[in-house]
Amino acid sequence: MRYAGNKAFDITILRRGIEVMDKGMILRAAFWSGRMTYKKWRGIIGKGPEEHMRVFVQSFLHLPMDWLREELGDEKFITIWPEVRKGFDKNIPLEASYLDAWDAIWGVIAAGDSQYPVSAEVARLPRMRRAVLKTVVCNPGISVYGLAKRLRRDYSRVLKDVRLLTEMGEIEIRPDPQSSRKAKRLIPARSINAALAGLTHQ
Repeated sequence: MRYAGNKAFDITILRRGIEVMDKGMILRAAFWSGRMTYKKWRGIIGKGPEEHMRVFVQSFLHLPMDWLREELGDEKFITIWPEVRKGFDKNIPLEASYLDAWDAIWGVIAAGDSQYPVSAEVARLPRMRRAVLKTVVCNPGISVYGLAKRLRRDYSRVLKDVRLLTEMGEIEIRPDPQSSRKAKRLIPARSINAALAGLTHQ
């Protein structure tokens, strides 16, 4: 009797099975006992690092960086990294080197600067507000008008975000000495980009 199943469906199921097997093999790089299944790992990752810090630290130390980032997604990574990094021991050279590397990745994704200080406050910002900060970091000295235009957002809403970020100490608002219309320019207070652009504190 010949099998009359849906060939396309069967191939899809087979591919998913292979993907799960591959992910299980990848996880063994961090969890050598082999008891950590992909399904279990995903469940732990979904809950957060508070009760499973060692699993998170092992993952960030031993799993391929690109693979882990893809599994987490940028927003999840930005959110959890300020907490996860507390589980690293800076006195262990391997952990210290990975801590620096992940800090740099976080800085680029969250704020557009690999040396931007990791901050739980920045991590908690709504995505659009964080985009305001990132744009200022990447364009030190930009005006609120220029910022709103670049982000394609309403001026008043962008100004509201700028004021909140100013209160947080992430952005400084300074007069533009080259403008005769009392224009203001925005300076990323915690980014080295301000100094590189010659916009050190005045």
